[in-house]
Amino acid sequence: MLYVKYALLAIVGFSCGALVAGGVFAFIVKIGVLERLAVRTKTVKRVKWYEDFVVIGGAIGNFVYLFEWHVPLRSLMLILYGLGSGIFVGVLSFSLAEVLNVIPVIVNRIKLKVGLPYIILSFAIGKILGALYDFFSK
Repeated sequence: MLYVKYALLAIVGFSCGALVAGGVFAFIVKIGVLERLAVRTKTVKRVKWYEDFVVIGGAIGNFVYLFEWHVPLRSLMLILYGLGSGIFVGVLSFSLAEVLNVIPVIVNRIKLKVGLPYIILSFAIGKILGALYDFFSK
């Protein structure tokens, strides 16, 4: 009876995790992050690859975390993971801001004529400084 309980708990846990992951991936696809990235990099023909790699990367990351797999070249992989995660979060946040038309609304409200690249750069610098503060303050 105990094994049945644990088996049902494992099935429910796996199902809930799959639903949450599916929702996150659907959200990413729905707001157009991957399509915008493909347009900007002139690789629209390979947008399906982007979608596949997001799902594969999420699955591999979950398995590495869940089963505590040994990762070779840990320092190098940590640097690559951090770089990839930072790029992903930056692209996701700017895509979400673009979908919600945050930047055009701000530009119109403050009647900005020049300097939009500097504002975007200040967003990025603020994000970096906030992450560094959070990392070193613990």
